[in-house]
Parts: sequence; structure tokens; C-alpha cells
Amino acid sequence: MIGAISWMIPAANEPATWWVRIITLCTPISVIFAYWWIRNRKDLVPDFFAEREHFFEKEGFAFFVTTEVIENTCHLAVTYQNRCERACDAFVIVRTAERLLAPQRHLTDAKVSIACGPGAYGKSFVPWAIPLGLQGKDVLVDVAAKAKYPKGRGKMLRYRVGLEVGTAPGSVTSDLIKVLGVFAGIHGGRSARAKLSLPENVVSTNAPAPGAAPTKNTILWKLGDHIPNGPVGSYGTQPETDTFFA
Repeated sequence: MIGAISWMIPAANEPATWWVRIITLCTPISVIFAYWWIRNRKDLVPDFFAEREHFFEKEGFAFFVTTEVIENTCHLAVTYQNRCERACDAFVIVRTAERLLAPQRHLTDAKVSIACGPGAYGKSFVPWAIPLGLQGKDVLVDVAAKAKYPKGRGKMLRYRVGLEVGTAPGSVTSDLIKVLGVFAGIHGGRSARAKLSLPENVVSTNAPAPGAAPTKNTILWKLGDHIPNGPVGSYGTQPETDTFFA
């Protein structure tokens, strides 16, 4: 708008008008060039989420959540990739949305702790007991995470950014504060919401509590491994169930 107005002012009367015209012409050109550069810069590691339009992220730790059945037990699966050049320790928590009113309020929280190397791609599982009344149904869940880089994040290795989630509350926080923190944003922003399909005919009560069960972590790719042939988004084992964002 300023540039358009500057062309209406005679330059003979206001010599500085030419500077305004030049600056307002160069600014959009610079923005277009910067956008083109950002969109076309090459990743330094494979983008294993290339086939996914949406995924979550916390400070360079990219991930998405699904459910998988292992030995008749439902597991929460977190597929992840570290976008940074240094290792991180991540923590992901999934809890039912609107838990005080929703029928899925009896679904326990699922918590996954992950040690992720620089640029690494992998999947972590934790058992998740599904009440009989919720098996085979779709439920809304809120997802929050925490990522800590003990030696700093370093430079970025993979550039595509995911949907930023809120910060997961610490394990020493009371249940009431956890609920307030995740849903009201006290702990660093409102958590992201997703829709998960829960499996049928799985263990309902005998599985270990997700907070106490050990996390099974599988590294599918790390720095120094060969670059996969074909679409990297299909490299490794991918879950059949999907995550939908609300």
C-alpha cells in the first residue's frame, strides 16, 4: 500500500519518493526469493515422513501416534524422527480429550519415553489396556510432548515442520495440575488433538499400566546407515492405523 501511494506522489516534489519506491519493490522480491529458498532447500537426512501430510512436533522432535496390536495387547505406537544433529530425550503423553464428559474418560493415559539419536528414525511401543466398551471405536485424544537436548540441538538436518504440540507435564506433577496443564496451556501451549481407532478383541485390564510398563524402542534408521531406495516415507514398518487431526 505504501508503494502504491509512493507512485502517486511526484518525485520532483519529494526526492525521497524514489527510495520508497525502490524499497517497496525490493521487499516482495526478497520475500519471494526467501520463500523459494526455504521450499527448495535439500534435507541432509531422509524425510521418513515424506508420505504424511500431517505429523506432530516438539522442538525438532517429529512424531505421530497410532495403535498396534502385539500378542493380543493394544500398544500405543509413537513413530518419530529427530530433525536435529544432536541426540534428544523425548516424552510423549496421550490422554482422552474432554475426559470428564466423554465416554472414553475411563481410558488410561499412555506415556512413552524415547531416547532418540541425531537424525534417527524409529518407533516406540508401550502396552495400553483398552476397556471393553471402547474397543473397536474411534476416540479423540490430546497429545503433548517434551523434548530435551542435553548438548543442544545443533543444526537442522530435516526442514519440514510438523504441528507443534504443548509441553507434557512432568511425572511429579499432580493429576489435577496435569489436566489443567495439558488442556489449559499452563505447561507450554495447548496440546494437539487427534483421532485414534482402537482395536477390538484385545486385553482390557490385565496389561501393565502405560506409565509403569517399559517402553520398547526400535531404531529403524540412524546417521551412517545406507539411504533407502525408493520412497523414504515407506521405509521400515509403518502402522496400518492412522492419525487424524482435529
